[in-house]
Amino acid sequence: MGAALFALATPFMGASQALACTLCHSRIAEDVRAAVFGADFWSTMGAVFLPVPVLLAAVFLVRRVSP
Repeated sequence: MGAALFALATPFMGASQALACTLCHSRIAEDVRAAVFGADFWSTMGAVFLPVPVLLAAVFLVRRVSP
């Protein structure tokens, strides 16, 4: 089973698929990368990950309370 899964997954591990993406090398892609990885990168990442502890606490609370 593991060998068959490896044989099926091997073609997807190469970089050739990434090079085939025409959107990755467009002007829009450059604008998106500039917006995401710009000067306010850490504040954006903080805003994205800020709700994670709250959501995890809610999941653990529901898991503990429910039978």
